[in-house]
Amino acid sequence: MNKIKRILIGFGMLALTSFFMGAIFQKSEANLSVIKAGVDTDGNPVCINKSQVYLFKKLQAKNKIEFLYHDPIDEKASVTKSFSDAQALDKYWDDLLKNW
Repeated sequence: MNKIKRILIGFGMLALTSFFMGAIFQKSEANLSVIKAGVDTDGNPVCINKSQVYLFKKLQAKNKIEFLYHDPIDEKASVTKSFSDAQALDKYWDDLLKNW
């Protein structure tokens, strides 16, 4: 009985670790179909769908990426995503270009 318990516990642990693998290997935000780009004046998150974006540009000097997207109400609709340093910007930019 002791050996069977160990085998069952082992299979249980294996099943649990397989369920939690998604938390370990998270996707980069650049891989997602929605871009989270900050908050509005009320503190609500601002997200845009990648299918709406027609141009994005890297502003290296400001550590930002600007996304221009289609919006029937606003002709100059854009969202800017800021980064803490140039390395984070470059990593996100590379992921964005690779997975767009």
